[in-house]
Amino acid sequence: MTSRFQTVRLGFLWRFSGVGPGCLLGLLVAVALGANGTAARLGVGPSLLIVAAVVAVVALPAPVSFWVRADSEGLTLSRALLRRRYRWHDIAGLDMTFGEDPDSDAARLTMRLRLTTTPATGRGPLVGVLGLAPGHHLRGTEPRRLADLFILLAAHGVPLADPGFADRLLAAHGLPPIAPGPDPTD
Repeated sequence: MTSRFQTVRLGFLWRFSGVGPGCLLGLLVAVALGANGTAARLGVGPSLLIVAAVVAVVALPAPVSFWVRADSEGLTLSRALLRRRYRWHDIAGLDMTFGEDPDSDAARLTMRLRLTTTPATGRGPLVGVLGLAPGHHLRGTEPRRLADLFILLAAHGVPLADPGFADRLLAAHGLPPIAPGPDPTD
């Protein structure tokens, strides 16, 4: 590495994380504008622009506000301006759970850190949720940054729950596998 830190921005995993709060705040602003008479003075168009701006200001930064930063001491997860630091010796692995979205039944991958301090039945910190093709296969459009995350974790000795999935993703981006498989000549 050429710098002290290695950062992987994972905004694609949180694409819609700010939409709900942005819409709620926009609704509150619309109510406030209507209640104090500002909407009547400004008119419908400018009032709607103010509400839309509030929603956009809250919703749009959310995708780029999630990142993982690694250094020699540990890993820092930053999401929506909240940072959590985990030391390498406290990270036991990356859990990768394949399932379906409860609302749409679309295939998805949920990734969580497995910590030595978390009971086996507990859930570690959420790293991200990624939509997959039916049957939990790669779509072929998975972001390169997810490959960068797998490489970063493997470089620090963090075992992945499904290294085969990681290797397929790396291969889709023309990268070597995390751990070489068995020698085919043996």
